[in-house]
Amino acid sequence: MNDMDWDDLRYFLAVARAAGLTPAASELGVSPATVSRRIDAFEQSMGMTLFLRRQTGYTLTNDGETLLAAALPVEQAMLGFERRSQDAGGSGVWSGSIRVATSETIASHWITPMLPRFVADHPGLQVELVTGVNTVNLSRRDADIALRMSPPAREEEGEYIAMRAGAMTFSAYVCAADAQAQRDWRSLPYVNWGEPLAHVPMARWADGMFAGKQPVLLTNSMPVMIAAAEAGLGLTVLPESIGAKMPSLARVDTVCARELWLVYHRDLRDNLRVAAMRDFLLDVVRRCDVAVPFADGRQDRATDASRLEPGAK
Repeated sequence: MNDMDWDDLRYFLAVARAAGLTPAASELGVSPATVSRRIDAFEQSMGMTLFLRRQTGYTLTNDGETLLAAALPVEQAMLGFERRSQDAGGSGVWSGSIRVATSETIASHWITPMLPRFVADHPGLQVELVTGVNTVNLSRRDADIALRMSPPAREEEGEYIAMRAGAMTFSAYVCAADAQAQRDWRSLPYVNWGEPLAHVPMARWADGMFAGKQPVLLTNSMPVMIAAAEAGLGLTVLPESIGAKMPSLARVDTVCARELWLVYHRDLRDNLRVAAMRDFLLDVVRRCDVAVPFADGRQDRATDASRLEPGAK
């Protein structure tokens, strides 16, 4: 125990979570051989076997399970110390980096076009955008702040600060030529979300509107959705902020508004980097979700309370 390297705790936790050397090595940014060597050394220093080595991966032993339960609070304490010490000293406020987790659509079409102003106002501060459909773990510093469409889960209550930032409004679009020809858009082919996003309100709307009709394309990618709309494959549900900028499309119906949430760890409530990014993201949402007319000139807003997706408040 006197020879134990406390840094090995990171390796132990990574292998315990990933249940294997290769995914743990990817998370840690090292080689699988390094992870294996550190785990062997950790077990030797602890005087116990923490993992069963199997062809399917690494499985915790009873001793490993016991150590994991003790290690998790230690990890949270260390991460909390790191979060609280980021701005210690009050100098070099805009040095370092700020990691933002959000969807690819918001990162590409909302945040990035407005980043030049933020970068100019905060010289020396590096912005890292982490995109994906999965919710990141803010406690483990996967990101410093998240702009996402899901409200805080029950297990996040108390540990995080969460605020409604606004909404992303979605509408149905068809080829402008079809709209000009006054074709019934319900008779057109349509594109829809596939797994793992088949449950989202936009997908459910299309399933209900075209009940019994098979979509011509399923995808889990917004860029593919946009490309399909541009190619004229059929009716496609897009964020209004994107569809309104595509002259080849015409908006024919309102679908839903998905609430956007800003979430960050409570330990970072006084962090100047996080505060600056929070204010910037709130401004981004305010500027980007704007009203646009229908093809026939009607004006509508999906953000009315009656139009919010089920369960939104």
